[in-house]
Amino acid sequence: MLTRVTWGKIKPGQWDKYEKLWNEHAKNTAGVKGLRARYLLRDTETSDAGYTLSIWESQEDFEAYSKNRPPATEMEQCFVGQYVTNVCDLRGATPPI
Repeated sequence: MLTRVTWGKIKPGQWDKYEKLWNEHAKNTAGVKGLRARYLLRDTETSDAGYTLSIWESQEDFEAYSKNRPPATEMEQCFVGQYVTNVCDLRGATPPI
């Protein structure tokens, strides 16, 4: 399994808008092949920052989605330009996914 983790900082006062857009995007892409789970996490110390986490069945499923994913320009406009994305092999989970 594979995970994609993104940390980003949202423009001040834009978190609610970003969260609404993120939830719409998650709902619209819920049936994507190989997507096991998707999470939005808000930082408890920096309220305009957070993480997204997606869990994928395989590298191939993730790459296929990445190549053809719908544009998320409205969400991207909420960022201040500070974000980092990492793709990782999932090595363990409790409880199992």
